[in-house]
Amino acid sequence: MILKTKATKKAMFRVISGLLFFCPAFLLLNCTPQPAGETAKSGSLILAVDRNLEGIAAIQTENFSRYYPDATVTLRPDASGKSLKNLLDGSVKAALISGTPEAAEDSLFAQLQRPIRREPVARDAIVCIVNVRNTVITLSIKELGLLFSAHGNGEGIPLVRADDFRLLSLLAAKTGKKRGELHPWSCSSDTELIKRVSLDRGAVGLLFRSSFEKALKEVNNNNIRILPIATEGKKPSLPTQQNIFEGRYPLVTLVYYLYYPGDALAAGFGSWLSSGAGQKAFERSSLAPYRLVERTIILN
Repeated sequence: MILKTKATKKAMFRVISGLLFFCPAFLLLNCTPQPAGETAKSGSLILAVDRNLEGIAAIQTENFSRYYPDATVTLRPDASGKSLKNLLDGSVKAALISGTPEAAEDSLFAQLQRPIRREPVARDAIVCIVNVRNTVITLSIKELGLLFSAHGNGEGIPLVRADDFRLLSLLAAKTGKKRGELHPWSCSSDTELIKRVSLDRGAVGLLFRSSFEKALKEVNNNNIRILPIATEGKKPSLPTQQNIFEGRYPLVTLVYYLYYPGDALAAGFGSWLSSGAGQKAFERSSLAPYRLVERTIILN
């Protein structure tokens, strides 16, 4: 069932309220000693991850543990925003998120006695999808902002996932809107969103590229297409990996790895994500790497 965007606003309020609740309690905790035998290559790590990044996070943790068999990384996927809440309350040691943390989240992090380190490790993007019968060929950033702030009176039906407030934050920043000015309809999942677009010629859906390909396979539907997006004075472009990496596609965001620098294994896994092995895994996924991967060519 599709719900109005009020559900999204309530979800965001619960996340921020949860952060405000856990911050004082966390400040009362003493710094825990490093577990015996835990190093940058050994021990146990619980990693909170935004749900759209679960697939690539599973690949990265599997590769890391295969290379360092004494290290175990367990994923805790959740709705965007809750990953940082779990990091803040101490239930996890690190988090992988799409998009820059909110100002409210940053202000709470500043109150911590133990600083949180934030490192960009990959690039993600918002994908805009429509029904194959939709006559729209492309949209500009301005048109996208107008459509998603039209209170249902526009020519299209804007759709997002109900609990993906980071996507709405990024859309608001890119279109020059405030998040409260955006009024999309909300779907319970990415697969529901794709199904809705595949059945409605007027629907326009937004979701992260990191979750689009998996959701599309689950739906197994060919009735949708991806719209090119344009900024003023530039040609429209599709969210290909090359366009995302080079910044030609306008709805790009960074994927961040956040952790407490005093935790050896969390720091070690962060180094893995930023290294050649981790960047190559991002390059082979639906995301784009944060930096170019060096290659060695051997001439015979």
